Amino acid sequence: MIVERDGVALHVVAEGAGDPVVLLHGHSLDLRVWDDLAPALVRAGYRAIRYDQRGHGRSASPPAGYRFGDHAADLDAVLGATGCASAHVIGLSKGGGIAVEHALRYPGRLRSLTLIGPLLPDFALSAELLGSFKEFAKRIRSEGVQAAVRGAWLGHPLMRSAAGLPGVRERVEAMTLTFPAGEYFAAARDEPDRDWKVIDRLGEIAVPTLVVSGDGDVPDFVAMAALVSERVAAAVLEIVPDCGHLVPLEKPRELEELVLAFLGTR
Repeated sequence: MIVERDGVALHVVAEGAGDPVVLLHGHSLDLRVWDDLAPALVRAGYRAIRYDQRGHGRSASPPAGYRFGDHAADLDAVLGATGCASAHVIGLSKGGGIAVEHALRYPGRLRSLTLIGPLLPDFALSAELLGSFKEFAKRIRSEGVQAAVRGAWLGHPLMRSAAGLPGVRERVEAMTLTFPAGEYFAAARDEPDRDWKVIDRLGEIAVPTLVVSGDGDVPDFVAMAALVSERVAAAVLEIVPDCGHLVPLEKPRELEELVLAFLGTR
């Protein structure tokens, strides 16, 4: 189905029945990252709702509007369009940051949070990681998406572990090589739309929260996962062994067990 907000069409897939669980993919990926977890949720009696974020997958790539606030508003529109007064929300990487932003902007709409290697808005990233993101952006604009993905992204520390696994690499390539890269081609830089910082308000999140981190994830993301688990009172941190950043692709069975056990107590 298509959900439209402010003229931006979002590609949404909803499957199953029961309590709704919304799945938010990470940056440069799309809803296919949940091809293992979504069916498992449906089998367990949940309604799995996933969508391509703006500038990703089969959703539209507007000329502006890529702030965390824009993504949080998109999530709320998807909740409304799918008839969800509230839902469990699972977010990977940037999707986790969107889930946290939504929890603060739309209190009462979320039943629980599952944050997998979350990218926290307003967290001060290391110069090394920030520089690698800037290099990726520069190469997308100068060389195009596919060349930039092959030259600077598939070997990036965030992608390297998953991309090194036979069968998984092909899935990563299928998503990243078709990444529309909407925000990188945006006509203008978005102005800030809030005067507060997410990391200063983490303590306001009261819903049950599961934080999942691969033991081989990038240090910045390990630190962000730890920060959430420290500041959110109802948070539990689970470490997945022998795993990098893309837990849903690298360790799908382990993630399924963690998520279903967590949701089963909500």
